Amino acid sequence: MQSRHLARMTAIACLKIFVGEDLQFADSEALAALVAKVANAYLETEWAWPRRYGLVAPYSFVLADPRATRLDARELQRMARDLQHKMFGDKGAGEVALLMFEGDQTDVMRFASTHGEALKALLEGKDDSAFAGRVCKITPEAVTSIKPPGGPLEGAPPAEELAAIEPEPPLGGISDLLDAPQQNTGWWGIYYLNKERFVGSGVDWRVAWDAFSALEDSDVTARDLACLETAQDQLNQSRPGYIFLPFSFSSLVKPSVRETYRAAIVKFPRALRPRMAASVYDVPREPSYGAIGQIRSFLAPYFSLIDLHVSDPGFRIESLPVGVVNSVTLVLEGVDERARLAMIARFMKDAAVYRAKRVWQGVAMVDSLKELDLCRRLKTPFLSGPMVAPLTNAPTGEVACPALNLPYRSWTDVSDAS
Repeated sequence: MQSRHLARMTAIACLKIFVGEDLQFADSEALAALVAKVANAYLETEWAWPRRYGLVAPYSFVLADPRATRLDARELQRMARDLQHKMFGDKGAGEVALLMFEGDQTDVMRFASTHGEALKALLEGKDDSAFAGRVCKITPEAVTSIKPPGGPLEGAPPAEELAAIEPEPPLGGISDLLDAPQQNTGWWGIYYLNKERFVGSGVDWRVAWDAFSALEDSDVTARDLACLETAQDQLNQSRPGYIFLPFSFSSLVKPSVRETYRAAIVKFPRALRPRMAASVYDVPREPSYGAIGQIRSFLAPYFSLIDLHVSDPGFRIESLPVGVVNSVTLVLEGVDERARLAMIARFMKDAAVYRAKRVWQGVAMVDSLKELDLCRRLKTPFLSGPMVAPLTNAPTGEVACPALNLPYRSWTDVSDAS
């Protein structure tokens, strides 16, 4: 899967929620679910369209507003008060504090997966310069700017001006696109470099991902379900090879959405499950043990392989228990080829750690000859993307192809590829 991007002018932030007497992240899944429920109730009513939000990890939300260049930290104080009241009462022993980090999307997602001493220092008002962005601490009683010290708390434009801005119409055509999954989905060949052959394919969405920058969580799930519908037809064909099906990480951590996925998954014949693989995309840099455990428990009965798609080449593979997933795939992003090459090199630097964890590595969205050559030199096990094989109308199955002959262009429907 290719990662989605928010519009460049969108104000985007990660909101981390701390609860308890010592403001620590709690290990209890029940408490994490309660925090998510209360926060979601607030955001559903107060963070209205065209704003967007999503739970990306336990206690961590990403917020975005396409009309603003800076979010209003004081506005989120109402969430802190709501959490305090509903979880501890007006005079309870527990505390609630929020950290809002605002920056570019890469740093925001890196912040979402950060925990430990770095966050504790920020809560105490100390800036260790680990993140190049704006940081505000929000409690029921006060809002303070940690970075820059004494910096702005209000939004830009101000809330009263923002309310007067006429929002752009909703993203056009999404319902129609989701109603025609066969026409709007395609397949990437998955290439195994060690054996120089394609071992399967992953279903993907054809429309440019930038067009989906403002999708609601429900639309992301619907898009995944459309891909699953396409795959059902193809799995009934007598093609060998694995079929990788997409699942949003932020959707899978929600119990109610998991049940929506389950209703679609159980339609696949049991006999085909040895060929079925799950690709969990938009995984943060260091997902919590609880989140990964929930995802594995849900997917393992139906899929023979579980693959995590990440955009951070420094993904914390050492934090994953042995055997919890089968592979981790780095999804290349951006247009700067030097930066993309550096991402590949950084990702493969941890090859020994991945082998020790018995986790395969892969690189997706390989889009240039230099990227392909670097992957070959670093012996990246699994590859996909335009420079490996074009997006096609049907999965390839298992096909031998020398690495020097990539990209592979022998499929009958290559003229329809995008």
